[in-house]
Amino acid sequence: MGRDISPRCPRLIHRLHAKIDIVGRSPRRASLPCKWVALVLVALVASLACASRADEVIPPKPDRYFNDYAGVVSKEAALRFNEQLAQFERETSDQVVVAVFPKMASDSDVADYTQRVAQAWGVGQEDRRNGVVLFVFVQDRKMFIQVGYGLEGALPDITAFDITEYRIKPYFRKGDYEGGVAAGIDSICKAIRGEYKGSGRTKVESRSTVVDQSAWVYLLVLHRRLVEWRSRLVIRWRRRIQWIQRGRRQLRWWRGRLELVTKCERKNF
Repeated sequence: MGRDISPRCPRLIHRLHAKIDIVGRSPRRASLPCKWVALVLVALVASLACASRADEVIPPKPDRYFNDYAGVVSKEAALRFNEQLAQFERETSDQVVVAVFPKMASDSDVADYTQRVAQAWGVGQEDRRNGVVLFVFVQDRKMFIQVGYGLEGALPDITAFDITEYRIKPYFRKGDYEGGVAAGIDSICKAIRGEYKGSGRTKVESRSTVVDQSAWVYLLVLHRRLVEWRSRLVIRWRRRIQWIQRGRRQLRWWRGRLELVTKCERKNF
């Protein structure tokens, strides 16, 4: 006959259930530390990103097309570049801005930093997003071309890289910043020309025209109001003069009647 284990069965079954419970819960308990480590890593990366952003400075939007904050280009060349880019916007409505800084005011990557600056500036037409910004950081020896969505087809990343690497950089290595900027401007304008058609005016000139038109409309409305006010004032004064003249006539009539009565009373007396 076999060995009787019935008295020990409840204990064995209890131990078996306990082992199954431990095995079933062990993966959950093991996964908790991994989740906490992942959350800590995410928080650490986010804090580092926020710290790098905290030291970052977004320069204000320039009011010109060519902006030499590093002083590496002559004033005559700066005026020439500015007028060239203004005329290019009149012909194509595309805005091309060049910003030369002494140093990048951020610890981020040049592509990420210049993208945030370009978005803050809002270069280009709002409905077309046809703006291009050439960033140059002299001391950092870095540069980048940010392109608006409306011109990404005409000026993709590979073309922008070709312009900075093979058109501009050879001049900069020789210390010829004026020649490098001129080559970059010519290459960018050549790549995006023909995508849009200009109105013959820049964005600022169009706004000034709208302001002038609004001013003329305001002056016309004001003149009309003044004429209406003057007409009403004249009518009121005429009515008052007529009322005064009528009162004088009535006063004369009553004075005549009074004199007549006085004469009659004197004769009777």
